[in-house]
Amino acid sequence: MSSTGPAPRPDGTVRVLLAPGHSSLFTAGIASALGRTPGIRLLTTGQAIQGEPDVVLVEDAPGVPVDEVIARLPAPLTAGPPGARRPRIIVMLRDDRVDRILGYLRSDVRGFVCHNAPLRELVTAVRVVFRNEAFLPYGIAALVIEGILPHLPRPDPRPSPSVSELTPREREIFNLMASGISNAEIADACSLSQKTVKFHVSNILRKLGMKNRIQAVVRTRGVPCVSA
Repeated sequence: MSSTGPAPRPDGTVRVLLAPGHSSLFTAGIASALGRTPGIRLLTTGQAIQGEPDVVLVEDAPGVPVDEVIARLPAPLTAGPPGARRPRIIVMLRDDRVDRILGYLRSDVRGFVCHNAPLRELVTAVRVVFRNEAFLPYGIAALVIEGILPHLPRPDPRPSPSVSELTPREREIFNLMASGISNAEIADACSLSQKTVKFHVSNILRKLGMKNRIQAVVRTRGVPCVSA
């Protein structure tokens, strides 16, 4: 459901809709506070349908599937062809289970605030997602990372090939190639033919498990040169 973000307003105002279907004291308090915040204009549902809000605030409903929570939004706010402009969605989270957060992310939600977050954090989230950026407070970001880590490939437990396995001449050439110079320049510096340098470079890459010279440059960035 990825889409183009809202266009900036000439006066810089962010138009915000508090998603319909919630009438708790909690949401009423948010509406009252946002309505008094400079640079934010709170819309009614009728205004939102006609005037396209920039940001929609959705209150999480524990026990209700994520897809259903999003489906409660008025169709004009979520429908349209791929690439169409749609408002950015912020979820005021009550249930912080990782699978639920990931479900919202898959539904194109780009901002989260905890239901008991201070108003300044909510205002910051509104302004951040309006700029087409994501807003995840530290606690929620940590939960997402913890939820993703078990699904990432495990690092290879085998030790990486060491530069110490190279011959003195190969170490010399490795330092030169890692500095980014060409085979011709290495040949001049070492008084070797380019064919011999090419032979050494191939051996170095093979011994270190590298595919190309670029990996050699990246590997040694910020690392002292190897003693020959």
